[in-house]
Amino acid sequence: MSVLDLPLVQGLTVRHGMPVLHALEQAQAGYVLLLLPSHARIHLETPDLAAILPDLLQLGAACLQGSQPVNGAVADAGLEATLVRTERDLSLPALVLLENGEVKTSISRMRDWDTYVSRFGALFATPNVAGGEPVA
Repeated sequence: MSVLDLPLVQGLTVRHGMPVLHALEQAQAGYVLLLLPSHARIHLETPDLAAILPDLLQLGAACLQGSQPVNGAVADAGLEATLVRTERDLSLPALVLLENGEVKTSISRMRDWDTYVSRFGALFATPNVAGGEPVA
């Protein structure tokens, strides 16, 4: 059985319309939260991450105050292997945040909701600016 056939992972592509990416260049413009589901060995946390991914997309959009969406995608085995080789300290399953096809950060394994809230709040924080200068 492929990890992509797990009901919750399959639901991301079928029900939510998330693409399966073979390369970072295939990612939509803007922010994409990419699930690395652990293709080599199905992990117990993979369905949990798949279940909360749609909620994390909404959390990301809320942190951006509706200025742009955060889209979701699932990595195929080849892209996952590439990211595991190139990104430091990446344990699977993981979520990788892309910005315009570039890796911005990653969160390995399943975390409690408060961790996602604080990480997303910091990642998507936009400083107040006036005339190009930060406002305190």
